[in-house]
Amino acid sequence: MQLWIETYAPQSLVPSLLAHFADHQLNVQSLTFQPKGLLCRLAKIPQNATPCLTAIRDLPEVQSAEWLNANQDFSEIITANPKMLALIEQAKKFADLTPPLLIQGETGTGKDLFAKACHQFSQRASQKFIAVNCAGLPADKAETEMFGVNDGEHSHIGFFEYAHGGTVLLDSVAELSLEMQAKLLRFLNDGSFRRLGEDREIQVDVRVICTSQQPLSSLVAEGKMREDLYHRLNVLCLNLPPLRERLDDIPLLTAHFIRQISRQLGVETFSYDQHFLDYLQGYRWSGNLRELYNALYRACTLAPAQQLQTHDLNLSEPSLRECNVHFEGFSLENQSLDQLVGQFEAALLRKYYAEYPSTRKLAQRLGISHTAVANKLRSYGISK
Repeated sequence: MQLWIETYAPQSLVPSLLAHFADHQLNVQSLTFQPKGLLCRLAKIPQNATPCLTAIRDLPEVQSAEWLNANQDFSEIITANPKMLALIEQAKKFADLTPPLLIQGETGTGKDLFAKACHQFSQRASQKFIAVNCAGLPADKAETEMFGVNDGEHSHIGFFEYAHGGTVLLDSVAELSLEMQAKLLRFLNDGSFRRLGEDREIQVDVRVICTSQQPLSSLVAEGKMREDLYHRLNVLCLNLPPLRERLDDIPLLTAHFIRQISRQLGVETFSYDQHFLDYLQGYRWSGNLRELYNALYRACTLAPAQQLQTHDLNLSEPSLRECNVHFEGFSLENQSLDQLVGQFEAALLRKYYAEYPSTRKLAQRLGISHTAVANKLRSYGISK
């Protein structure tokens, strides 16, 4: 396992780095000095890869640190959020189990990343990992793609047979037709299938991981998901939170993405200030991690200088289109304009004060001063 550390002082870094490796019981095979950093070869990736990598990045001499083996277990999942760390520990427990794993979360929350991490963390890591976009499977080809065909004219194996011993990721599993969902359920129950055109049963050993952007329970209610398949999948389940529920991770994610993008562009790492981070934390990120990465990539390519500014992001301003304020008890009768505005303002403040961790961030989100926010909260009797 190789670890690349970008550092301006590789020689002075070595003692603290070796002490860090010893603390984490890591066997260092070699250290190679290179023009812009240090290449460390380790006997194996640590079980606690995420906090280990975070601690290395916190060393004062370190500019960036990355495992060179992409998607090696959970080290690529950047987080310090307690809920996310608990999910990672839960995923580690699920990784080596046999039953199918269901990963649910909005678009861009990292479902594929978790699926690959579970595969890499399991005993199947040296075997194939096959990702299938169920939404992209033509209805008339789905069965032959999944299970294969041997009808005299065509003969090929399906991806379950091809992945024997490894893992198959069924992305957007609810996009399969109800007929294909029934065939998938049979395979999950029996571990065997028949190629189209054959009567012979084929037994394979495959771990199945399924993802869905919407809770499968709601799709069952809409008639888009078989209830029996839902119950088969809803045994081991990870529900990934949207980025707006882990705003404390935005500084970590921003630093990671900007280091990554700067390397891709072949330039010095872009810098930014606290106002830039506050702006990112005030945005709702309906596209989650993917939208954040794309916004930062756009900013890095368009920025006229190495210091990123909020306007470089070219984001639509956070607006009332997303606030979904509820107005129970809101009456238009015998109300002056000032009273109506006050009711709306109070409802808006109650909603956003529950979502933002401080009055400073709330003020930044609403585009008013911290003092104005504090006074309004006090006048409406709003508190946490």
